[in-house]
Parts: sequence; C-alpha cells; structure tokens
Amino acid sequence: MSFLLVPHQVSDTAATIWVGALDEEGVRQRSVRLELEGGGEGREVELDASGWETWESFQTEDPKSYPLLDRLLHLAFVLKSSPVRRTLDYQRVEIRPLSARTSYALALRVDDQTVIGAERHLREGRVTTLPAELPTTADKPFTLLVGSCFYGPEDPGGLVGGTYRYMTEDQRPDVKVLCGDQVYLDNPWRETTLKWYRANQKPGLFRAMLFEKYVANWTQVSGEDAGFRQLLADGANYFCSDDHEFWNNAPNFGGVGLLNSLTSEQRKWWFDEARRLFRAFQSPSPLLRLEVPPLSVCVADTRINRDTKGLRFMRDEDLKSLGRWIEGLQGPGVLVIGQPVLVERDGVTKSLLKKGLKNAFLSYIDRDLPHYAQYKELVGYIKSSDHSVVILTGDVHFGRVACGELKPGSETTFVEVISSPMHAVLSDKGEPLFGTYKEAPTEHFPITEDREVLHRRNHFGTVRFFLGEDGRVNMEVRAWPIPRPGEEVSPRCDVVFEKALS
Repeated sequence: MSFLLVPHQVSDTAATIWVGALDEEGVRQRSVRLELEGGGEGREVELDASGWETWESFQTEDPKSYPLLDRLLHLAFVLKSSPVRRTLDYQRVEIRPLSARTSYALALRVDDQTVIGAERHLREGRVTTLPAELPTTADKPFTLLVGSCFYGPEDPGGLVGGTYRYMTEDQRPDVKVLCGDQVYLDNPWRETTLKWYRANQKPGLFRAMLFEKYVANWTQVSGEDAGFRQLLADGANYFCSDDHEFWNNAPNFGGVGLLNSLTSEQRKWWFDEARRLFRAFQSPSPLLRLEVPPLSVCVADTRINRDTKGLRFMRDEDLKSLGRWIEGLQGPGVLVIGQPVLVERDGVTKSLLKKGLKNAFLSYIDRDLPHYAQYKELVGYIKSSDHSVVILTGDVHFGRVACGELKPGSETTFVEVISSPMHAVLSDKGEPLFGTYKEAPTEHFPITEDREVLHRRNHFGTVRFFLGEDGRVNMEVRAWPIPRPGEEVSPRCDVVFEKALS
C-alpha cells in the first residue's frame, strides 16, 4: 500500500526516525534507505532487513486469546469468512552523529523508485536537532508545540496540518509533544458501541478497524499544504496516550464501545490490542526525556499502564523514576502528561450534591488523575521540587493556563498549560461540542493566575523558552486557533502567558 516516515525522538547529536510499511509485501527483501541532507552534508542510511517488527490484524493462533464468548462462538461457527489481513512493518532508526540545532531534510527511498503525489508526502519530512543548551535572547527560543485530541473525521480539509504548515519559521517548534487522543479508536461511537465485531465470523475485523483509524490520521494529506501529515512529518514528535487511544475512560467501562467492552475480558483484550498499536505507531516507552540545559523535559504516559482499581495511573517504578527526575532537576522541569494535575476531586456524595445524578455518573465514567491513589504521590513529588515545574497537558477540550507559587515564599513557580482540542466534533456554531471551561482548583497549589485560552476553539499551543540576562528561564505561551469550517487558513497566534522561571 505505502511507506512513510515520522520523526520521533531527538537530541543535540542524534535523531530517531520511525519508518512504516502499510500492507506492503516482502518488506525484508526490499531495499529501503533513509536520505538526510543538512548542515552542509548528506548521507544515506540503509535499513537493516532484520530490524523490521511486524503487527498483523490476524494470526492463526489468535482465537486462543479471544474473550470467552468470542472463543466459544469461533469454535461453534462453521461458516466463517476469510480473515481480514492488514499489516504494519516498522522500524525506529537512530541516526548519529548529527550537529546541534541543525535542520535535516529526510527522504525515504524504496527500491530506488520515484514517487509523486500523496505518496511523496508520506516519504518526506524534516527533523531539527536540539540546541546543546537553552538559547539566549539573541537566538530563536527553544519551542515546544503542545496539542491533544485530534478527531480526524471532523477535519476532512486537513486544517490542523494546514495551520501548522503556514507557521512562520521563527515560530515553528523544535519539538511537538502530542499528549493524548492522537486517534479516536472508539469513534464514531455508533461504529464501536452498537456494532459487535463478531470475530467468530470474520477474524481480524476488529483489529483492522483500529488499525485503519491510525492509517487515516497518519496519512492524511490534503493537497500540497494541509493534512495532519504536515504536522507529523515536520520536526520531532513525542507521544503519550490518553483514553481514546483505547476507548472512553479506558481501561474502565466508559459507555462508548458498549457491545465490545461489556465484560472485563472484552475490555482487557481491546486494551491489549490498542496498546500494541500505540507502541507500534507512537511510543514504545512510558517515560521519555529530552534535555536542553538548564531545561529538562519528561514525557510521562499516565494511561497506558493504568489499572482498573483506582490505585495506579502508571507503574510504581515509573512514578518513582519521575520523582527522581524532579529531585535531580538543575533548572526548570517540564512534565508532559495526558491529563491535567489541576482537577477538582469530589467524593461520591459531594459529586452527587454538586453535579446531580447525570453529571456525577458522567464524571465516574471519565476518570481524572485525582481518582487514583498515586495522585497524592505525584503532587508530593512536584511540590518537593527545588525548581519551577511546568505541566503540559490536554484531554479536557478547553484551553487554560494556571500559575502559582510552587512553595509559598520561594521563587519557584508551578504552571499548568492545557491545550485541547486540536480538532473535535463541532456544534452548528463551529465550536467543540464537548468540554466546558473550569477554573483551576487551589487545593494543592496556591494558584494566583488562571485564564481561559481561546474560548471554545480548536487550537494547539506553543511554549517558548529562552535564557534571560538574569539567568532565569523565560517562558512564553502562544495559542494558535484552527480555522472553523469555511474560514481561510491564515495562521495567527495570541501571546497568552509569560513568566520567568527559577
């Protein structure tokens, strides 16, 4: 079907490039190489045939892993259709040594073919290495893009990618942190909620449906200058998951996907399969770091290893590693997670009294970090920091910046930036249908600034960092609205927050 590349992790001397082959046969027998050009040099990297990993929608031993009901029906049902077979072969290729803060053009060559049109866009990209240290006011700031919640079917014109494409070079990010819901595997809701994917009749169908949602977003090209592909292909990408990489409120019951997630066995099977796809397309690790001294960034996945008992949103060892990262900070720390830290946590009785039965139930089937016992430990680590901590997150379908003292009387600061959604289901007014702005609670941090960002607009944010003359790290948040249907793509941004961090 097609080959494509996506830049993944990056440092000041190396870059990791993800290479995928969608429904291609005989990949290990084909000549595949990456070509780089930048910094006054060009080079070619031949991909190792033994380095390919393979995901398949169906294998002959699959029925043994089906939930009990599907397994029994598979054995009993005689008139089965042929299995649905989709494949992804992929590699993550590390390229080094590279020069610091240098832009490299990327091209994927397969069997020395010349490709045109959409296929060319899939095989080309760009990556920029990190600066060896944080820039000063004389240079372009180190810039992170933060985005979440991209529902591709609602962006047929590729407006998110178009907005990114027309950012000026001085505003374009060094790195993108996409902090959850890059795909909606449980939507359209009718498709997964009311339709039972009868694996006993058509093996591989459910996995193929999940796979196709990744393919649709990862290959979205709209002309020469739009499509989600524009965003993915240009610059390094760091990913963490949230519930819609699985289903609403995963791994717990969430309503959406009803007929395929009624039993705990069904939910476990779906979660495991979606996790395999996330690790194949997005990130194999629940914790990743990048360093631009004195700034340090940690991307922590709070969904992919979440339990169903309300105890852990990540493995204990990963939370302890996160705590050690905070303890070892030599300057401000940026923590990227899938859900906000600043969320009000109500008990059952209080929730019923404040929200009513309907809203209390909806809150129960859409759990936030404070619902988990680990939340107190996470807050404790953050509050113990000797340096300022910035949270970058999404999920809630509104934009917000909240800020306060990390420790009363100190010069350290706590900042939380929420950027959500990039593109959601829209109302007749062209506004995100779900999500209502909520002020930041002050239970754990003395919040002194709290502002909404882009009222009811699809958007992404950029966060710029540079070293001031006083030695402190200056931070600037900009919000980039996505055009509403019918509006012309003319990227503009608003500076919504500025702060000096210690």
